[in-house]
Amino acid sequence: MSKGTSRYSIESLSVLVVDDHRINREFLGTGLGRVVGQVALAEDGPGAIGLCEQEDFDVILMDLHMPGMDGLATANRIRDLDRRSAHAQMVALTADARPEERLRLLEAGFDDYLNKPINIPDLVEAIEALFNPGAARSPREQPAAPTQLIDRSRALAAANGDTELAARLQDMLSRELDEKLPQLDRMIAAREYREAAELLHQWAGAGGYAGATRMTQACRMLRQRLLSGLDSSPGTSYLNFLRIAHATRQTLRHI
Repeated sequence: MSKGTSRYSIESLSVLVVDDHRINREFLGTGLGRVVGQVALAEDGPGAIGLCEQEDFDVILMDLHMPGMDGLATANRIRDLDRRSAHAQMVALTADARPEERLRLLEAGFDDYLNKPINIPDLVEAIEALFNPGAARSPREQPAAPTQLIDRSRALAAANGDTELAARLQDMLSRELDEKLPQLDRMIAAREYREAAELLHQWAGAGGYAGATRMTQACRMLRQRLLSGLDSSPGTSYLNFLRIAHATRQTLRHI
């Protein structure tokens, strides 16, 4: 299907998901796989470019914050290919909600920009709008401030009612916290704040998909603190994050 086609069937679309975080790939790959014709997954920029050299994609969902080659550099390399995928609808996915970031990415050649976490129904609607530019899109409601450690209704809504997918994402997040919270602690102790901020960026998106809304908020607050004051200790912001993260991990274990 060529870019800009107005008549199409979403069930026929071929979609490439590019994201370095396995929970995000699981969510997007499984959720979209039940709606579109085909979904392929890449965990980094070179992998995405390699797939685009071999296969034709209609839509590419591109994470921006990836180690090595970031999403913008990857998108530019794909646009330069002599393949149909070079003309795919390119959608940036990021947890950075600043308006100036949206403008920067649209000016850089992305066709759309979506904030993580996003639920599958909203994502499908956004993809449909790419091929029908005049179609009305439902306004996204601003979520209420999180009060629960794990909001099961949000997790289920994000997964488009797929209870199995929601449960799998929660289990994956629990295991990742077990594995990587000590790693984050070592980063903070060594003042490797940029590396710690990248890990928090991944958890902000993954936590949203798993319904861990308070942890997602804590990730964003600590990440902002680390990136805005690299020469000072994160102090109470880190202690608050640890309290919420450990409580979230315990809650996930007993779901």
